[in-house]
Amino acid sequence: MNTDITALKRKLKKMRSKPPSGKTGRARVDLLNDLAMALYRSKPLMTEAYAKEAMVLSERTGYREGKARSNQLMGISKGSRGKYYESMKYFNTAREIFTELDDKNGIATTFSNIGIVYSYQSRFDLAIDQHLKALAIFEEIDKKIHIAHSLNNIGIIFRKRHNLEKAEEYYMKALRIREETGDQSGLAMSLNNMGILAKERGDLESALDYNSRSLNLKEELGDKHGISVSYSNIGDIHMELEEYTPALEYYRKSLSITEELENEKGISNNCKLIGHIMILLKKYDEALEYLERALRISIGIGARVYESDCYKELSDLYKATGDYEKAFLHYKKHSILTQEIFSDKSTKTIAGLQIRYETEQKEKEAELYYLRNVELCREINDRKIVESQLVAHERLLEERVKDRTIELQKSMRNLKKSVKGTIHTLSRIIESKDPYTSGHQLRVAELARLIAIELGFDENNVEAVFMISLVHDIGKISIPQEILSRPGQLSKLEQEIVQTHSQIGYEILSEVEFPWPVADVILQHQELYNGSGYPNGLKGEDILIEARIIAVADVVEAMTSHRPYRSIPGLERAIEEITLNSGILYDPDVVKACRRVICEKGFNFQ
Repeated sequence: MNTDITALKRKLKKMRSKPPSGKTGRARVDLLNDLAMALYRSKPLMTEAYAKEAMVLSERTGYREGKARSNQLMGISKGSRGKYYESMKYFNTAREIFTELDDKNGIATTFSNIGIVYSYQSRFDLAIDQHLKALAIFEEIDKKIHIAHSLNNIGIIFRKRHNLEKAEEYYMKALRIREETGDQSGLAMSLNNMGILAKERGDLESALDYNSRSLNLKEELGDKHGISVSYSNIGDIHMELEEYTPALEYYRKSLSITEELENEKGISNNCKLIGHIMILLKKYDEALEYLERALRISIGIGARVYESDCYKELSDLYKATGDYEKAFLHYKKHSILTQEIFSDKSTKTIAGLQIRYETEQKEKEAELYYLRNVELCREINDRKIVESQLVAHERLLEERVKDRTIELQKSMRNLKKSVKGTIHTLSRIIESKDPYTSGHQLRVAELARLIAIELGFDENNVEAVFMISLVHDIGKISIPQEILSRPGQLSKLEQEIVQTHSQIGYEILSEVEFPWPVADVILQHQELYNGSGYPNGLKGEDILIEARIIAVADVVEAMTSHRPYRSIPGLERAIEEITLNSGILYDPDVVKACRRVICEKGFNFQ
């Protein structure tokens, strides 16, 4: 698979050297979509970058089929990351285009994709309805492989609803079709599903047999992704048998393959499974290492279901080690992510962990007596003892708050230091993409910082403006190198691609928690005061003040720096530009502050 992706990337690089028009443009759209499809399992963010570029190019070239497919891929990627509302929007757009083109295969495939998203949301009746629509169309056009796939999807829904008899009925229909058509890859999938079904019935011997047969087929086909899935499933069976050593061996085999394939989802899932076994084996340090790795990856790729599972495992780990405070906090994060915070099961679990934690703390802190449980507390009638205990407890809490405040302040300083280091690293990575703008973000950041000071910002907000400025062009990472470094004016299509960088920058950093509104400012830094900017045409004070500052600093720096397609206008011309367009393109207060920094206080980029 990696070889195929490398070959596709080489072909794309060669294509990008030619103007994207006519057949060449359509071929490039198809290639971008093929790359997006190849990466959706392992790198959903890269899938979105390629699909988005395909979408822009297909719109430019009028290639409707390519646009439908790129919307479909965007929907698949968003759905796999738990962004179901956005996923549905893309799928509906794809379906409308496929309907317009009378592409029945495309329509049916989109129905199937929507059904999978409904299944993710546990909206099983809606999911079955979509899969039945897909099945009817596939039967009409006699697409047997797709018919088997739809039957398989319906079987999965019945299994999730614990109707195992119905699930088996649909699984067997799919299996028979795959045997008749000689679809070995599909047959391996059917055997895999039959193994999962047998495991849920408690028939572990049959489950192991099905999964072993599935593994043999995948090995014959050289399907490394499928082999890793089979290893993981066989590991699950050994887990059910409480055979932890062979389970661990299979999970590690699966992890090794997913690392080789750079399949981030697979790596995250296997690390979580290995961490779970380590908890059972009471190897808590190793468990923490694997689970933290799984959590980092799941957050990085936006896989919210995986992230939720990691929080649950970490909660179990801390509960096993007696740290009920952390157990409670991690379970709460798990519950919020899975939208179960108000369910009976979740509420009881949270309450139980919280009571255990509070009881543990009171046992440690109580000086006058040992509080065993809530009922004992109610039986204490001596008011003086109770009051004395409350005073002592209050003092202890005050000391704890004081100590924790100091710890939190220290942690915050360390966190900010780490965040700053990360931002500086990102800034250097961005500028390495475009040698003609080397140092651009740092110079913009310095001027923006001084403008913020001139506007009376406090220290924290001045720091926010500086840090955000350092990465305001992070979205250019996804822009082709030849566009960024090309001497001469860009074509309209190339300009459109470049203009996607603020949206892409927002999506790259929107899932990362910063102490400042980094992603929102990056999204808005190309907006203009009169609403003529992009991507959303915001006006005036609807644009964040940090973005308005960066817009002015950005244009001043650009006009005082070398570019391959023009001479340097200079600082005087830059001042004239922002003055003439004050209140039109730029915030007048920001312009005044910038003029004071440069004209009165002598700032220059040297």
